[in-house]
Amino acid sequence: MKPDNKTEQTEKSVDVYELVTNRIIELLESNTVPWRKPWTERGLPQNLITKRPYRGINLMMLNVLDFEHNLFLTFKQLKTIGGSVKKGEKGQFVVFTKMVEEEVETNGKKETKKRSMLRYYRVFNIGQCRDIPDAFIPNDKYENTEITDCTAVIDCMPNAPKIVFKKPDAFYVPSEDYINMPKLKTFKEPDEYYGTLFHELVHSTGHTSRLNRKEVMENPKYGSEPYSLEELVAEIGSCYLKSFTGLDIADMSQNAAYISSWLNVLKNDKRFILKASSRSQQAVEYILNSKAVEEQETELVDTDTPSVEVF
Repeated sequence: MKPDNKTEQTEKSVDVYELVTNRIIELLESNTVPWRKPWTERGLPQNLITKRPYRGINLMMLNVLDFEHNLFLTFKQLKTIGGSVKKGEKGQFVVFTKMVEEEVETNGKKETKKRSMLRYYRVFNIGQCRDIPDAFIPNDKYENTEITDCTAVIDCMPNAPKIVFKKPDAFYVPSEDYINMPKLKTFKEPDEYYGTLFHELVHSTGHTSRLNRKEVMENPKYGSEPYSLEELVAEIGSCYLKSFTGLDIADMSQNAAYISSWLNVLKNDKRFILKASSRSQQAVEYILNSKAVEEQETELVDTDTPSVEVF
């Protein structure tokens, strides 16, 4: 059965930023914080055929679906291996950025410029499909492929900031490039200590000697949008790192203050969550000393399923 693409075919333009933001708002309003979902049990969401893990916002959007296995594929890929979509099942959208060239005229002169364009396509979890050959279905739980020891994460970070234990508080000082942490023995659980340290490590990636995020170096006012953006980057990045190292991710479903704050910003800025997730992904890859190549997700797009361009 081929998915119903009538909606995509008839819409002239879909705001993909709004599409993603509305989904995150929907989850927050149901007390689900998507970047705090534990991923160690089912593995990181990845494509069934290429084995390429999804990144950034796509990682969160696919993980909250709570399938037994975090394995997805496009309709075209499913058809290629002889499978089909179960009746009534709907695909989840996956977004990607594509660089396009366009000809512009300035002062009578024509020149070609490149710009990024956000597009999307849909994928299906293997739990939504039937007739997938047994060879593609894992017998055991997925094993984590990332670093599983917290100290190893800290040790492998290139150009890492100094970590000191001078005050009973956790914070990062950009001007002197150091992290202050309470001592491990002051935390009720080791998970809390490392989660807090990961949060500050993500902040430190914004230093000029690393990823140079102005939200870190310009010391924005508490509660401002730049401040909220950087805090969300650190929060999401910390959750990624805790997941990668096999730590439990604390339940924030009752933390009304956090949820209310994020909802307010998201409803005012539809690009906010995509910007935060992208920056947190960059921060995590820096900390893990990862040389991961950007996904060429255009390879996964169905040729018979039109994606929607957003200008």
